[in-house]
Amino acid sequence: MWVRNAWYVAGWSHELAAGKVIARSIINEPLALYRTQDGTAVAFEDRCCHRFAPLSKGRVEQDDLRCMYHGLKFAPDGRCIEIPGQALIPQSAAVRRYPTAESGSWVWVWMGDAAQADPTLVPPSIALSDPGHRLKAGQMDYEADYQLIDDNLLDLSHLSYAHEKTLGLGSPEWANERPRITRLDRGVRVERWLRNQVRGYVRNETYDMWNAYDFLVPGIFLMRTAWYAPGTADRLQLKPPTEPPVFLRCDEQAVTPTTARTSRYFFATGARSGDIDPQQLERMYGVVAAAFAEDKDIIEAQQIVIDRDPTRRMLPTSFDAGPTQFRRVLEEMVARETQAPQRAMAVAE
Repeated sequence: MWVRNAWYVAGWSHELAAGKVIARSIINEPLALYRTQDGTAVAFEDRCCHRFAPLSKGRVEQDDLRCMYHGLKFAPDGRCIEIPGQALIPQSAAVRRYPTAESGSWVWVWMGDAAQADPTLVPPSIALSDPGHRLKAGQMDYEADYQLIDDNLLDLSHLSYAHEKTLGLGSPEWANERPRITRLDRGVRVERWLRNQVRGYVRNETYDMWNAYDFLVPGIFLMRTAWYAPGTADRLQLKPPTEPPVFLRCDEQAVTPTTARTSRYFFATGARSGDIDPQQLERMYGVVAAAFAEDKDIIEAQQIVIDRDPTRRMLPTSFDAGPTQFRRVLEEMVARETQAPQRAMAVAE
């Protein structure tokens, strides 16, 4: 189940170097990406219109991309502007171009109707170079349906068990406390207080912790974790804080389905620049990387079990409020996209 009218992360901005073409797959559609001379990211269908050679094996020539099979050259808008040995260029000589955007440190690609590609729908993320933050990034590939990764991020109760020696160390409250979940236009917001938490990777002190994140279509996780003096949660009657925290952690992740059974997972973790030094960031990142390897291991194993009998229904519990609500968002968006051509046809008739 894929939403097409959405911004997907194709890669980190630094991956798309000048003069370089990179291949990507998003929702089972192969793409070729490169930059024009002014730095604009271009995303083409990774298939030359001539003999269907992959354009990701092509060559960047100023603002254009040349297929290195028979030499057809394409302008950034996808039009063929040169066919070697042939003066006449058919109007049909073109490749599909996908809308792109860059925000934070990610290159985003809109996989649906280009006319609906709204730049304001790009989820806000912090650039790795932002001077107000100290961040470290990574990525990993999964042999699993992206929705299983989404489910994992939408239900952080698993931290107490899957990550009992990493992110959930000494924190059974993740499993015992149920968060507040709010429906958003294109996702959900998840919020909770956890009292008397130890912030051990910086110093062994106890705080009340406010954890909140937006999870947006197709799988964008933007989380802030704020530490406050003990007693703050009760003083605020478990309402969202408005005062500045002692320490503010930032975690941003993006789940991109590459095929029906493979996904790419991008992540960055860190804090405000004044809250953490480089050595502390390395320790934080080490814990995060170890935890994400734990997620990958169990989710890929979960996918194998599901594939043995896809008809078996899972047993829902109160843990599943976040995953259930977000899947409903996806289902509604997919249904609208599916019905849109039918409505247009009905009007024409």
